[in-house]
Amino acid sequence: GGWEGGGKKGEGKGEEKVKVKEAPGGSVVGMYATQAWTRHARPRVYGDGGCFLFRARPDPVAYRWRPTEEEVADEDGDALLAEQFMVSCPTYLSMGGSKDGGCALRLNEDLTRGESAHAAGFHNDPLGGGEGGGAFEVGLVEVYRLVREIDGRCVDGDDDSAWNLGGFRGG
Repeated sequence: GGWEGGGKKGEGKGEEKVKVKEAPGGSVVGMYATQAWTRHARPRVYGDGGCFLFRARPDPVAYRWRPTEEEVADEDGDALLAEQFMVSCPTYLSMGGSKDGGCALRLNEDLTRGESAHAAGFHNDPLGGGEGGGAFEVGLVEVYRLVREIDGRCVDGDDDSAWNLGGFRGG
């Protein structure tokens, strides 16, 4: 069971936006991924600095990847944390990492629970779970894939018209 992203298995191509509506507070938060989400047997980091996090409601804001010089030069592991763009495994998908093990935004395997904390590289405020972040119930998940208007082809060049979201389960 669990989730599985779009695109052909193993290709890791595609640009996806995952939008999450937190219940009952009505916050709308999300993450923009530069590659298709793919389930990995063990946590694996992928993506690049084009990934970003956002809050659409309340108080819209985008948190782009902007690591500080100290994070990049730090030999204590901060550079690795600052480059946790996209992480996935059978039990979760997430973006961003922090020293205390938190993530900027993390969703469980069935997309019904999330958690959020400050993350290195993105320098975000917690996106859900109240003022200090933490765990929250997910009310709705929407996943989008970018398509060119002129010809209807996916921006990643993948001509797979059967973009498979069948592995996603949600509440």
